[in-house]
Amino acid sequence: METTSYPLRRPPRDIAARALAAALLLTALPAAAAQEPAAEKPTAAEIFARSQAVNPGQDQQSRLTLLINDGQGDTRKVVIKRFWKRYDGERNLVSKVLLFHEYPPETRGTAFMVWTYTEASGIPADQWIYIPILRKVNKLPGQVEQNLQGSDLRASDMDPRPAALDDHTLLRQETIGSKAYDVVESVPREPDKTYPYSKIVRWISTDDYLIDKIDYYDREGRLLKKQTIAWKQIGDAWVWQKVVIANVQTGSQTTLNLTDIQVNQGLKDSLFTERMMEQGAAALR
Repeated sequence: METTSYPLRRPPRDIAARALAAALLLTALPAAAAQEPAAEKPTAAEIFARSQAVNPGQDQQSRLTLLINDGQGDTRKVVIKRFWKRYDGERNLVSKVLLFHEYPPETRGTAFMVWTYTEASGIPADQWIYIPILRKVNKLPGQVEQNLQGSDLRASDMDPRPAALDDHTLLRQETIGSKAYDVVESVPREPDKTYPYSKIVRWISTDDYLIDKIDYYDREGRLLKKQTIAWKQIGDAWVWQKVVIANVQTGSQTTLNLTDIQVNQGLKDSLFTERMMEQGAAALR
């Protein structure tokens, strides 16, 4: 049988190039097939939990300056020295906070202290107040919640609420400027007479899980106040730098500026005591 020889229809260089391309394609296919599927979007509860896990540092000290506008054109100024330490569940403690009033003069020396405990412990917060004219520290009965010097900011608004106490729903995703947010609604699971809100809506950044906006609704479900937060990074910790809270029902507004911020200074347990409340912030200088 004769064998017919056919001439090459493509130059050898072209054949080699195609062979190399095929080899590269075959090499790439297994890698493409091995790629992991795109990560699923976290649930609303997971988004909220991550926002609460943003590192605030192990302790903080700062000076709070509140400018309180009563909605009638009058503005007053309040200055408070704040010390805070977290405990991460040690001895059932979540955190300790100590506040010293520095201005106005008539409240100077007044001190307020709060110890908060883990939800699992079932221990209600301990609260104490020291009023200089009485020269005595009094432990407040039960869960007494007060706004800071009549402002629109409550002490509990500055402390995270346990995620398990609420049901969380992702309402939508929203872009403000160039920043993307998950808008998460949190509604209490159980009635709580000590909790002043029927729900809270938070704008949580999809990049860093910082909460930049909060809407609070009163017990009747009406919008009560709107809050915006500007953050500052110190080392690997994130802290509030400026907060504006507008009460849409009364027209009042509180602007909170934080200065002299220090993080991870190793604050001692002996700071958060009745004795230190009596001695005042001057004893710490």
